Order: sequence, then structure tokens, then C-alpha cells
Amino acid sequence: MSEVYAIVYTERNPAAKEAAERVKRTLENRGLAAEIYSASNLIYSSLPESVSLVITLGGDGTILKTVGALGNPEAAILGVNFGRGGYLTEVEAEDLDKALERVLVKDYIVERKMMLSITVDGESVGDALNEAYIASQILGKTLSFVVRRDDEVIAEGSADGLIIASPIGSTAYSFSAGGPIVDDDLEVVILTPVCPISGLKPMVLSLNHRIDVLAGSDYGFSMVIDGYRMRKFYKRSLMINVRRSSRSVAFLRLGPGGGLARRIRKKLA
Repeated sequence: MSEVYAIVYTERNPAAKEAAERVKRTLENRGLAAEIYSASNLIYSSLPESVSLVITLGGDGTILKTVGALGNPEAAILGVNFGRGGYLTEVEAEDLDKALERVLVKDYIVERKMMLSITVDGESVGDALNEAYIASQILGKTLSFVVRRDDEVIAEGSADGLIIASPIGSTAYSFSAGGPIVDDDLEVVILTPVCPISGLKPMVLSLNHRIDVLAGSDYGFSMVIDGYRMRKFYKRSLMINVRRSSRSVAFLRLGPGGGLARRIRKKLA
């Protein structure tokens, strides 16, 4: 059976929509099935299970929404940067045509990256490719945090919020908040406090251990996963558990200079 392609574009850049239509024509001229989707619509719907390869035309948000909408967990993603940052993308917009030709002759490798599974009080709230961010529902109110590794308390203190990041997400919001860059081949979680008052510093913890975070607030909690999925909790405390997800994400790599190296270069430029 021939491959089925999905083309996902950001509505923020008119050039991305035009490029999506061009890619669709190219694929169909090769006898391949292809459909176009807007990234914002994927917040509320899923890609068909028949899709085996996705070409995203946007930035990191477009990729994150695509990951959340994958109907086929084995589907691979080629990210083409039509956004502002594009740290998760593989190539820039001007290299789209060359990249597409390489994809069509299967001149690429597939690189799988882990996701984090987040549960709150025993209930799954979803998987994160980049991070989950927990804060108060009331702007400016601090939270208390107690970090446990297995059954041992290793840190506690107060902060405006806490970023729970994967290795691939270490170069995203976590890095902007002062967290370290972490090699995305490692199976770890990065805990980065936002504006800590006392007792908390960024930590990198192995997922070979049970990692729990007890959060406290007088004003309830907001949690945002991968920048667009929000949950609110009307409680005074939450027990957050972090572990490696059973899911991973497949990215197409077209050679040296992509992946982690590309993200670091762009971040430190």
C-alpha cells in the first residue's frame, strides 16, 4: 500500500498555505495520496490512522499540535520552518523543495524521541513532547513544591510555577527560564522553577526512578501541556507524577546538522 501524506500548515504565515498546496500537487503528480490540514484545527481533531508521513509547514507550535493529533503513532514528521523559531523543525522554508525530493526517494533516517507521561492525582492528563507547565490560576500567586525521587524528598520550596520538561523540550521554555540544555538521547526529566523564591533550582532527574511533585496553592492550578492544551484544577494540592510515556515521536532527519545540533545552534545564535 502506498504512503498517505498529511500536510499541516500554520495559518499565521500565508506562504505556508501556498507551500502546502504546492506540496500537495507535487505528491499527487507522483501518484501519492495527500491531504492538507490547518494546525489550529488539529487542536480539536485527529489525523487519520492511514497517514504514515506528515510534512509540517510552520514552527514548533505546528509540530506540537501535529504530535497531539497523530492517529498513527508510527507516522513520521518532517518539520519545515515557516515560523519564528522553528527549533524542532528539520529544514528552513527555502529548502522545502529539495527536502521533499529526498523524502520521495527515502533519503532520510528516522529518529525517535521520547515523550513524558503526566498524571495528576492518579489521572492521566496527557503526554508531552516538550513540557508541562504548572502555575496558579491567579496571576502572580506563588505555589509550593515538594519534589520526591522514589520515596525520598530531594527538594522543596516556592516559585511562580514549575516547568516539567523532556530532553527535547530542554531547549524550549525550560531553557528560557534558566534550565540546562540536555542531550535528547537521555531518559530524564528536567524540573525548572519559574521565579523561585527559595529552595528550588533546575534539576535533571533520571526516569529510572519514580518522580513525583506535590504542588500546593490557595488559588487552584493551571497546567499547560506543550503550549496549547490547558487543564484547570480547583484544588489546594496536586500530586503530579512524571514518567516516560509509552509513546514516542518519529522525526525525519536529512543528515548532519539537524536535531539537537540544529536546536542548540539556533538557541545560542
